[in-house]
Amino acid sequence: MLSKTGKSFLTAAFFMAAMGLANADPALAETRNYHIDIAEKTVNYTGQDVKALTVGGGIPGPVIEATEGDTLRATFCNKMAVESSVHWHGILLPNEQDGVPYLNSPPIKAGQCLTYEFPITHSGTYWYHSHTGLQEQRGVYGALVFHPKKKGHMQADHDHTVVLSDWNDENPMRTMHNLKRDGDFYARKKDTLQSWDKVLSCGWDAVTDRLKSAWIRMGPMDVSDVGYDAFLANGEKKFTLPDIQHGDKVKLRLVNAGASSFFTAQFAGGAMTVVAADGVDVKPFKVERLLMGTAETYDVIVSMPHDGHAYELRATAQDGTGYSSTILGNSADIVNAPDIPRQNICQAADHSMHDMKGMDHSTTDHSAMKHDDTDKPQMDHSKMDHSGHAGHVMPPKEMTVHKAMNGYDLLRAMESTKLDDSRPWQDIKLEMTGSMNDYLWSFNETLFSDAEPLKIHKGNNVRITLTNQTMMAHPFHLHGHFFRVLNKNDDESPLKHTVIIKPGEERQIEFYASEDGDWLSHCHIAYHMAAGMTRIFKYDGTPVNPQTNKLFHDKDIFAFGELNLQSNMYSGEGMIVSGRNALSIDIDGDYHFDHYDIDLHYERAVGPNMKAFFGGDFDNDPHDDKAESHAVIGLHYTLPMLIESELRVDHTGHVRAEFSSEINLTKDLTLHWRVNTDKEYRAHLEYSLDNKQRWAVTGGYDSDFGLGIGLKLGF
Repeated sequence: MLSKTGKSFLTAAFFMAAMGLANADPALAETRNYHIDIAEKTVNYTGQDVKALTVGGGIPGPVIEATEGDTLRATFCNKMAVESSVHWHGILLPNEQDGVPYLNSPPIKAGQCLTYEFPITHSGTYWYHSHTGLQEQRGVYGALVFHPKKKGHMQADHDHTVVLSDWNDENPMRTMHNLKRDGDFYARKKDTLQSWDKVLSCGWDAVTDRLKSAWIRMGPMDVSDVGYDAFLANGEKKFTLPDIQHGDKVKLRLVNAGASSFFTAQFAGGAMTVVAADGVDVKPFKVERLLMGTAETYDVIVSMPHDGHAYELRATAQDGTGYSSTILGNSADIVNAPDIPRQNICQAADHSMHDMKGMDHSTTDHSAMKHDDTDKPQMDHSKMDHSGHAGHVMPPKEMTVHKAMNGYDLLRAMESTKLDDSRPWQDIKLEMTGSMNDYLWSFNETLFSDAEPLKIHKGNNVRITLTNQTMMAHPFHLHGHFFRVLNKNDDESPLKHTVIIKPGEERQIEFYASEDGDWLSHCHIAYHMAAGMTRIFKYDGTPVNPQTNKLFHDKDIFAFGELNLQSNMYSGEGMIVSGRNALSIDIDGDYHFDHYDIDLHYERAVGPNMKAFFGGDFDNDPHDDKAESHAVIGLHYTLPMLIESELRVDHTGHVRAEFSSEINLTKDLTLHWRVNTDKEYRAHLEYSLDNKQRWAVTGGYDSDFGLGIGLKLGF
């Protein structure tokens, strides 16, 4: 039935999808039943007891396995006091089983159970996780292994799943609070803050690069905006697979279940042969280092040397702050993978390549860890055939060994993935926007809560152009679909469900719109998704869902501030934020309590560098008869060199301009300055006493209150 016109893959795939389970041997197809609890449990990864969330009693949850043609029936019982959910990441399944609460599936209410049931139509390595709040970060995730129904040649002696993840002792909502409070919060914790002492130590080129970046209002870049306490492999810092002997070939199914971390995998025993990406077979290639973006999966085959030693597979966080170890073999003599250097501040300070497509922002060994391709072509669901996934042909011994997977160009599909060009095409452009300043992330400058769904016309080919306008890499994931990531392999561009878009990069992905209903798309960095970088793809004819607003987290409310008590004055700042809206208060005064200046404003972000505000200024100064209260309206705007400007006018018509900034002289020492056209000015130094930025020593001069020193409390 195969055509010889170059469309044999699509024809065969269409036949397989049309036949569905009817093509499976009824005698072999089974219903795979799982009954799993989601519950709370105390864990200790760092020497501190912390309440975590578990699936089936562990972190990660159990590996759920089935065979292509089977029906999976998984019942999850929620033993917690809050609701939960389970999303089947990368799986083609009926829309109502996708597991996004209030969009296409019900939540798992506290104390209740929910059964997901769907046919297994394709094989590969995938994973499942909660889509409720930030529960994934706290432990609600696990691996999926769907075996092919056509048993091919056994290419390995062992088949093991390794789930990689990141862990923080603090509650994820506290993490989000810290990110909202200060975008550099975790850079200080990780000692990756690009302070001027470090930039100067890199030489004049680094200084000019930093100044150029500041001129275009681009702040210092970091590859990860969260600082983690531990990195885990199958729930342990060091995990052992003791059944492996010397000379064995081992298939490792690597799952990056981190909430926001990229990992570089490296095997101490030699090169890894990559045989699948995101559950789909690719033409094998060998690589020494494999950079895995958040939510990606890769199947690799490694060969154990014949010397009897145990060998480490190390997964190093891209920012170089830690790693997890998977030990292959039971020997006490372990050969470790080489260390990967921590972030190079001199390279990280260089934003001069931000306008270059395909640029690499890996800060752990930039020369070896570029992730060149980050969007994945999507497959035509009606023409998809995973039945041949069983038998990877082992590569010849003379296969080239690549130092690293320099992007997605090494990924080549087993056969043509080209879409039928006779169908109508629909083009969608998505710009990834946002910044660390207010920790707002979005598509096309629009937060999820303010965005209309993207309309998809069933039967069309859909081409999405993804452009990253930010300084962070973003893993873009589309639920319920595979897409083809356009790369140099043209018709054999690979199929994926998650694709990394680097800073400054533009990439295209394509898929055939063959589904129904509402499907979520989002950045798979959990904190970016919650902060607004999420959209709904809505197929024609899908009714409006009145519960969709329950999905929004970008308007969660956070409050933070600081109190500064100096010998000459007191001052304080406080802010309550919700999405683009904020209430702020700024207080200065002396200890006689008859000289004070209180600014109380409502403000709204109206662009990446601008906020509009209105409110009242309440002034009292016994030495100034003109000091009085005013109603004000104005704009905040970020100028080149990252100088914050303010232009306001009060109800009497008085206009005032003000300029301010903070300069990180060292990791712990910061200069704050402010000056306005009313001839008021202030400059003070702040020395942080802890990485949590709770306490600092301060001192400086204020034009109204004079010179003083003191302490600052942040909260």
